Amino acid sequence: MANSFSAQLVDALENSWLAVARPNQLPPPGDWQIWLLLAGRGFGKTRTLAEWVCDQVTLGRAARIALVAATAADARDVLVEGESGILAVAPRWFRPIYESSKRRLTWPNGAIATTFSAEEPERLRGPQHDAAVCDELGAWSRPETWDMLQFGLRLEPRCLVATTPRPTKLIRELLAREGRDVVVTRGSTYENRANLAPGFFDQVIGKYEGTRLGRQELNAELLEDTPGALWSHGIIDAALQAAAPNLARIVMAIDPAMTSGEDADETGILVVGKDHQGHGYVLADVSGRYQPIEWAKIAIAAYRTSSRRSDRGRAEQRR
Repeated sequence: MANSFSAQLVDALENSWLAVARPNQLPPPGDWQIWLLLAGRGFGKTRTLAEWVCDQVTLGRAARIALVAATAADARDVLVEGESGILAVAPRWFRPIYESSKRRLTWPNGAIATTFSAEEPERLRGPQHDAAVCDELGAWSRPETWDMLQFGLRLEPRCLVATTPRPTKLIRELLAREGRDVVVTRGSTYENRANLAPGFFDQVIGKYEGTRLGRQELNAELLEDTPGALWSHGIIDAALQAAAPNLARIVMAIDPAMTSGEDADETGILVVGKDHQGHGYVLADVSGRYQPIEWAKIAIAAYRTSSRRSDRGRAEQRR
């Protein structure tokens, strides 16, 4: 009996996260608010997210946690039920109960984690959390979901963001805060080679290694601009204005998706204006995946908001 218990204890210690994790999968030291993990495909980002959540709960550091992914299916299938998700990595003696209909995980000590989709930012309006994890932030279709999440974090919150880097405005803003309240950790696919199927390297690494896509998806490089692109991020940033000038005309363009659901294309919704000199301005871009009745309301609201801002701009110019 004693030998059996000792063997189980040794096995548990050898397979504990502290024992098997690579240094860049463990939380960085210091007083940080956001941990930004930029890593390639297959690095082990999901395992890192799940282990961090379980650690926060087990040590009593968090009682209300938000689990946010690009879609509701990703939150359920990857963060919660995935091979490296929370249910898989949680110790048997402290495993949470998952209620899929309530999008909720409840631990024995009363801590609760709730799943959210980045496609539905309004669901984060109201709930309060003292910790959060964000999966694949670079793939979120609604950046305002991040804002809603930040409003709901309280009491010295900590947020772990794990994503393959994409040159989105939000990721660039977080990188600009490195050294203040953001700690950045970087990692590549190659670091986790021992735990990946050989076929993955034959089919994926062999095909994309050395390519631009491979630099982003495997080496986790943040590639700012596409070679030969007509518009670069530098050109766009240099042309940004705090407010639109006196506009002669405002129009809204809508390119509706032909289907709906998680795998549908986005509905393109842009509000643009033209001043009296013929210069054009993008006033709002609220493109995203919506139901037909939903995108119609969003489009109307965006047009009205842009029109009011233009009216205020004209009034200020007259003064």
